[in-house]
Amino acid sequence: MREGFTFGIDGGATRSRLAVQDAEGNRVRLVTGGPTNLYTGKPEEAALHLRELFDQVKEFGPFKAGCIGSAGLGRESEKNTFSSILETLLPSVPIMLCSDGEILLAGGLGGPEGYALISGTGSIALSRTKDGKTMRSGGYGYLLGDEGSAYWIAHQALKRSLRSLERRDLPTSMLESLLEACALQKSEELVSYVHHQASKADIASLAPIVTTFAIQEDPLALAILEQAARELATLIEAVQNPEIRNNELVVAGGVLEHDPIVRPLFETFLAERLEHLVIIESRGTALDGACLLARELER
Repeated sequence: MREGFTFGIDGGATRSRLAVQDAEGNRVRLVTGGPTNLYTGKPEEAALHLRELFDQVKEFGPFKAGCIGSAGLGRESEKNTFSSILETLLPSVPIMLCSDGEILLAGGLGGPEGYALISGTGSIALSRTKDGKTMRSGGYGYLLGDEGSAYWIAHQALKRSLRSLERRDLPTSMLESLLEACALQKSEELVSYVHHQASKADIASLAPIVTTFAIQEDPLALAILEQAARELATLIEAVQNPEIRNNELVVAGGVLEHDPIVRPLFETFLAERLEHLVIIESRGTALDGACLLARELER
């Protein structure tokens, strides 16, 4: 039995990764397993996948400390559920439980303090002081929020294209392409498709169509992407904290990393509202962030 090791877990909705590091912070093992997101399945399934992960690294125990970051692990009720799982799995091991945004922030910035904004299928903003005080905005899921995300963009396009068809919104040529991408023939078929057939991922996958039409200066597509950029700027504005000395912002997710319309608009709105923030290229991964926070906990 060896001592002095800590671990970090990046718990995804489809798979999870666990890294073991030694006392100097060197990674000595990386293993993968099933999803540990509480909202992907039942808590018992998350518990099973956690056990399978730790079975792969049991020779490094007992661990001195650890950090588990996952979507669906940012609220107290969620942490309490997870803690009950860990009581039997890793008794007496100090473990930090936090959202995927918090480990992405730490990994991307290469330290525990600063700002992070994610806009992929969903969206969330986060800030963190050096001593661990966090603020978050967004992250309520596609039914209550996710403003500026791929899902939000695509949903706005579907909804507002139908409005445009009735001359209640800006003109657009998007509807035919949106219908084709959904394998539909008529606009009225969207009612059944969106309400009863399409998944969140199905809707989010339509977002690049909006960008294609925005590049062609489609009025509605341009308006939707401009509003998406404004929503993202509002998210990060809502988590400003004067106690934070590191004014770096790391961004992640397909919309912010790849959309040629949203990203420059977002940077413009950010400069207008929060000129002190500096967007940086990510220095590390979310898993790196989990490992960093585990070491912080150990100290």
